[in-house]
Amino acid sequence: MDRGGERDNSHLSRDGVEGERVASPVGTPRSHFIRVQGVDLHCLEWGMPTAPPLLLLHGGAAHAHWWDHIAPAFAQDHRVFALDLRGHGESGWVVPPAYEVEDYVADVGEVIRALHLPRPVLIGHSLGGFVAMAYALAAPETVGGLVVIDIGPRLGGSRFMRLLRTVPPPVYRDEAELISRFRLLPVDTSAPLPLLHHIARQSVRRQVDGSLRLKCDRAALVRGVRDLRAQLTQISCPTLFVRGEQSRHVSAALLRTMVTLCPRAQGVEIAGAGHHVFLDQPHAFLRAVQTFLRKVRGQTNATEVAE
Repeated sequence: MDRGGERDNSHLSRDGVEGERVASPVGTPRSHFIRVQGVDLHCLEWGMPTAPPLLLLHGGAAHAHWWDHIAPAFAQDHRVFALDLRGHGESGWVVPPAYEVEDYVADVGEVIRALHLPRPVLIGHSLGGFVAMAYALAAPETVGGLVVIDIGPRLGGSRFMRLLRTVPPPVYRDEAELISRFRLLPVDTSAPLPLLHHIARQSVRRQVDGSLRLKCDRAALVRGVRDLRAQLTQISCPTLFVRGEQSRHVSAALLRTMVTLCPRAQGVEIAGAGHHVFLDQPHAFLRAVQTFLRKVRGQTNATEVAE
């Protein structure tokens, strides 16, 4: 396994994060809605339509704009899509609730088909990483690679999330209160404040009375237990497992186990990062993933030549 390096965010896009910085054209995403299984799913797109595709999947209670600070860097070489999972961001809520892993997996498949994405690499954080693994197992012929960020092979069963689901969502009087009260889960992060403030602003919707409410459906916080450990040996595409050095979700031992079980996997630990790896240490994360993506593209090109 590799180990991520120093903190250096100098070359990353600041589009939408720091207002005083001028955004580059590649940093401005295009917005799409796709009707899937009766649900309007929202996604953002960066990059050229002819470039190799990436599909970014956020974690639970998050949204597509979590990727805004690094998606433009990926878009230098890829066509990048960031999806709002059902019940999150600008995507529709489902009544009665249908937020199981299988629902997300089915949505990912329909989105890939609707956008005509040829064997995209899926990059998923936390819940999104689990969904990416489950999708790669369900439709291996449609996936070019996986990047799984700080999630193990087991998901669900959290008492805290079941309790949180029953608590009324917070209401913020105005943006100032939002910025002062907004926190990530888990709360530990070393992400820069402008980035956290950007995520906070994109996490809420203004109400008629001027107050701000979270976009995420609280029903999406809870799902059944799923365990993919016995199936990791069946993931056939190139895979990168990423762990934050300070993560409490994925131990160093679990990372080694996952790499061992998955036949085409490698692992990387990002120094100075917790669960929110790509927020805490975006430069080191980007460097590790881009190195992996170059290998994936090289393997794909070699296969095409051989055929």
